Amino acid sequence: MVDSGRSRKARNRAFLLVVVLVFVSCTTRNEPFAEIDNAVNQGNYAQAAQAMSGDERSTYYRDKDKVLYYLDVGMLYHYAGDYELSTQNLNEAEILIEQYFTKSISQAAGSLLLNDNVMDYAGEDYEDIYLNVFKSLNFLSLGDFDAGFVEVRKVNTKLNLLEDKYSNLAAGYNSADDAEVELKAGENRFYSSALARYVSLLMYRGEGDYDGARIDYNKIVEAFLLQPDIYEFEPPVDESTLRPPDGARLSVLAFAGRSPLKKAKTLTIVTGPNTVSILTMDEDDAGQLIPTGYNSFFWPGIDGGYRFKFQLPYIEPQGSAVDTIRLVVDAQPLGQLKMIENMERVAEATFQVKYPIIFMKTVTRTIVKGILAQMGKQQLQEQGGLALGLLGSIVADIAVEASEQADLRTARYFPAHAYMGEFDLPEGEHFVELEYYSGGTLLQVDELGMMNLTKGGLNLATSYSNK
Repeated sequence: MVDSGRSRKARNRAFLLVVVLVFVSCTTRNEPFAEIDNAVNQGNYAQAAQAMSGDERSTYYRDKDKVLYYLDVGMLYHYAGDYELSTQNLNEAEILIEQYFTKSISQAAGSLLLNDNVMDYAGEDYEDIYLNVFKSLNFLSLGDFDAGFVEVRKVNTKLNLLEDKYSNLAAGYNSADDAEVELKAGENRFYSSALARYVSLLMYRGEGDYDGARIDYNKIVEAFLLQPDIYEFEPPVDESTLRPPDGARLSVLAFAGRSPLKKAKTLTIVTGPNTVSILTMDEDDAGQLIPTGYNSFFWPGIDGGYRFKFQLPYIEPQGSAVDTIRLVVDAQPLGQLKMIENMERVAEATFQVKYPIIFMKTVTRTIVKGILAQMGKQQLQEQGGLALGLLGSIVADIAVEASEQADLRTARYFPAHAYMGEFDLPEGEHFVELEYYSGGTLLQVDELGMMNLTKGGLNLATSYSNK
């Protein structure tokens, strides 16, 4: 009798623990970014960054969202032209991203049952990659080529190690006592950034090192050739980029749009003897849920008859209204820029490296929590009667499903697309503008002002439209 009582108490405690965990896991809050986004849409980037800082920071970011804060503020200060403040914040983001991911590996075995929502946000990989590109551009604007080179080289290093990074995380999860099936990282299909290579090319060329510039030029061509899923358009550079101009060469980098969102899709787990089946449901045009996917795999020891719902995140591009960017110098249109990188495609590709881990971790967590909740409901029915059992059943079902809400955190202010252009001009002072169009309609004019173009100089102009 004593052992039986202890067993019931243990199961009840496990049930209560699951309920507490799931309600903690699903606690969310609305993020009041409407005023911030309004300032951003009007091009008041410094104002937006300042409004989210200081005493107001906790209004927009939780303590576990520090990386998001530093990324957002760092990007806004970059657009505002405050390159030192931008670098300071992006540095903080990069440091925390590495710390949090290292921590996640060391704690993987003990955190298998925790939803990612309750953990410190360690950044998406495309955020970790592109923060170095923008830090490099910050240093170039401040005249520090050495620091700029360091940043673009970090991009190559991070891409080379991306698959190993998540293989190590999967190994940590696989060592957990609750691990029923093996977690594996996905394959990395993005290993060379044409945008990062172009920034490096500009620095080599600005130093007069055309051999170094040619290496990066070849890497850009190779990136387009070997990664057609990422680069679905023609390379924007040719051999002319390696020929010194007679006068000065103006190089332009322009960014448009907003980085992708993360959204949630709902899936259902149905168990059979030693089998788990995953059913994907999507809404049709009438708003009705219809099955759109099915997957089944071996799960040793599980009984049949369980049915649980859970959510998984996916990347949804926001795109950009901009389809044409025209350079105007001294009130004369000189030509259009060409896309060099679809940064949203990079976000989708890098996300797929860790997606298999997110998938199996979430399935494992949902099943373990769901079964413990079922055990708790049975105990309540046995001890408290039908009414208490029914109440407990409702609470448990709501709690388990609510706890498996997807982690939808992502930085808000990275661009969607990157464009470049090169134009040979006479040396001297020139007034530079960029015009952003959508379907022939002028959306925005960015007056970059007077630029002193020199023969052999970097002569780099950068611009951004949030349209």
